[in-house]
Order: sequence, then C-alpha cells, then structure tokens
Amino acid sequence: MTRWLSTLLLLLPALSCSSSTNSLSGSLSQAYDLSFDNVIIILQGPSVEVQYLKTDGSGWELVVNTSQIADVSGSTINLMNPLPNGQATGVLSYIGTVTTEFTLQRGTIVFDEVPKVGTTLSGNFATTTTNGQTLNGNFSANVSAL
Repeated sequence: MTRWLSTLLLLLPALSCSSSTNSLSGSLSQAYDLSFDNVIIILQGPSVEVQYLKTDGSGWELVVNTSQIADVSGSTINLMNPLPNGQATGVLSYIGTVTTEFTLQRGTIVFDEVPKVGTTLSGNFATTTTNGQTLNGNFSANVSAL
C-alpha cells in the first residue's frame, strides 16, 4: 500500500502540470464569461494568436509577437516587453459585439515548442490587467495559418 501511494504521489505533479487541457480562469470571470467551445491557434508572420472562442465567434484572444524572442520554445515570454514600434509583445482582447482590448500590467506566456503551421502547440499564460483583474489559461491546439 505504501509503495502504491508513493508511486501515485510521484506521478501526481507530472499529471497536474500538463497543459493538454484547454482552460481559462481568473478574476475577469466576475465581469466576463470565460466559457468557450474551441481553442484556435493562428500563426500570422511573427504573431501567434491563441483564441478561446464560442460557436458565435465571441471569446478571448491573446496575440503574441515573437519577432524579438530568441528562443520561443520553453521560454517564459514577458508579454510586457516593448517591440521596436513601442507596442507590448502581448495583447489581450475580449471579442464580443464590441472588441475590448485590455491594458496589461504584467503577463507571461510559455509555448512548449516553436509555433509551426500544421503542428500542435501547447502552453500556458498568466496575465494581470492594469486594474488588477487576472486571466490565466492553458492551451493545446493545431496551429493554422491566416
């Protein structure tokens, strides 16, 4: 019994760290619906769009410009790093009848591998808006091109 329990305890962290389950959580759920039907990942030039969408097209989108990131795979990318044009590396938006862009106070994202069209991309992100609200997510989906 002790041996079985020890084995289970060793495997539990590996099972709980998996980002294969698509999820959203955070305090933004107090003002917005965090439910979604599908996760879509789009690669457009150096930008990776991670979208959590309902069937009506509404939902969440995190766009990350990776052009200034030396090693995208496995790196913790600071979404606040400025690009040469002065914009932040990451942009968080809610797409509804009106698209609302959130100004981030801090945020990070980790891609498990280099984003490539036709492959599955997994990862996770954590964001905090300037008014202190949070949105965090795990994702795993096939990458398509726009």
